[in-house]
Amino acid sequence: MLTFIEILLIIIFLIVFTVILVGIFYKSDEKDVEKAKQLLNSLGILDFYEIVHIYGHPYINTNTNVFLVLNKDNNLYFYKTFNDVTSKTNEISIIPINQITRYELKTESEIQKDVTLTRLLALGIFAFGLKKKTEINNTYLILSYMQNNVPIDCIFKNTVNNQQLGNIISTLNRLKIEQSNIEDNYQTV
Repeated sequence: MLTFIEILLIIIFLIVFTVILVGIFYKSDEKDVEKAKQLLNSLGILDFYEIVHIYGHPYINTNTNVFLVLNKDNNLYFYKTFNDVTSKTNEISIIPINQITRYELKTESEIQKDVTLTRLLALGIFAFGLKKKTEINNTYLILSYMQNNVPIDCIFKNTVNNQQLGNIISTLNRLKIEQSNIEDNYQTV
């Protein structure tokens, strides 16, 4: 008859053995990564990021995770899930780059500063006597665009880190510059 310690050791051995086998057979292969890059490239995808919609987009609910996709066709796409990215028919919204009027990063404290005058108007001179909250440095992507002659202002935050929001700005800058160069060359020909 096996003792409790022997049974426990057998169970631990089986768990460790299973973890090692799973690690060997399900290890991400460089070929798989390359295939994924080729798929994204064939779809014209330059970059994609999972972000959280905070406010403003007319077709995305508040606090909803979405995938923002920057595409070679000079459009910005929003998808509900990453699986939707591979099917162009599942996008929530498409924004042509030339309709984007503003895109910038702001910290939470910078956004709160915009509201200070409103607070002053509401509370009068007593607003200066209220304690200010401690400064929080969450970073948000402010995206403004025109859709059917309607100005739309959206606020997003990143689900992973703030550096990715900076990458979105850089890619948008590059696409806007390239589009401007194409339009300038078209006009001069």
